[in-house]
Amino acid sequence: MEDKSLRKEASKNAWKQLYDITLKLDKLEPWNYLGDTQLVTIQLKDREEPVFCSVMGKFSGERGIAVFDGVEGLGDFYMILGSEEGDLPAQYLMDEHTSLTCFWGSMMNVPDEQRKVIDELDIRFKTISDWIYFVSYKKGYKPYQLDEDEVALLIETYENLYMAVEAVRQGELNPEIEQAEGIVRRYNTENDTWEMFVKEIPEAEKEFPSVMLEDQELKDELKDQKQIDLEVILDFTYLPVMVEGEEEGERPKNPLLFMAYDNTDGGVITMDILEEGDDEISRTLGFFISFVQQNGRMKTIKARNPWIFGALEDICEYCSVDLVYDPVEIMDQVIEEVVSQL
Repeated sequence: MEDKSLRKEASKNAWKQLYDITLKLDKLEPWNYLGDTQLVTIQLKDREEPVFCSVMGKFSGERGIAVFDGVEGLGDFYMILGSEEGDLPAQYLMDEHTSLTCFWGSMMNVPDEQRKVIDELDIRFKTISDWIYFVSYKKGYKPYQLDEDEVALLIETYENLYMAVEAVRQGELNPEIEQAEGIVRRYNTENDTWEMFVKEIPEAEKEFPSVMLEDQELKDELKDQKQIDLEVILDFTYLPVMVEGEEEGERPKNPLLFMAYDNTDGGVITMDILEEGDDEISRTLGFFISFVQQNGRMKTIKARNPWIFGALEDICEYCSVDLVYDPVEIMDQVIEEVVSQL
């Protein structure tokens, strides 16, 4: 749970600094020089892990800059990048990842809190389609206004990103997109200088934990249950609703729905929102245990969500239950029906 007392709003001066450097970047039109996969890796002073900047707009109409923090953030970048090839819904991936993203877009898309900042700073944009605004994405929470620390991180990041883009614009650096090259900018503590160079973009996979049920007596109990001719689909989705009981000023949580579907006879087996302190692994494993105890071992479980495989790979193998990766398109219909009733 995000501690409200720890959240500090950015000052007017901090927002001005962020908009000043962003408007400088805007004049460079960085999307003309870098593709969204040509990451700019920036190792900032006094930070253990680098930040990774993805400049959007070269190959699409949506201009923006997404900043991913550390190796975990890099995994989020590749998770989203692979969305077109995978089976997880794009909206789920947006809700699942963490980043600080700046958009160039329509005035109509600017969140109210960001609009207040823009009005207070008396910033004017070229057209109603060129408004610049910022969104903080965080797994488990709704997209939200940047806080003090996030604004400070973007100021420092953008100051260095500006130098990298300017170097490309001036022809000092020439990363080749066909060679999967990006830029590294880092602070050299030995000689107190910044250095920049072209390097193959780093790769990382989003890591999902896997568990092994250690209660041998329980494992044997599950394994000894009769097997029934049943195929079950398991899935997760974030719901586009506000959670009741949120305090004013507290970042709204993003309710996560767990679903189990009977793919043999049709129909929902169970559907519930994860409670405070619950997570994908424990909820999935908890369902498997209680279902098998009450009904017997299902023949097959189909899923597309990596959290489900992390929870069940070991126990399914032990209990001779087939755990199969599948696009499970029918769940998109189920999710659509659920959302339409909210």
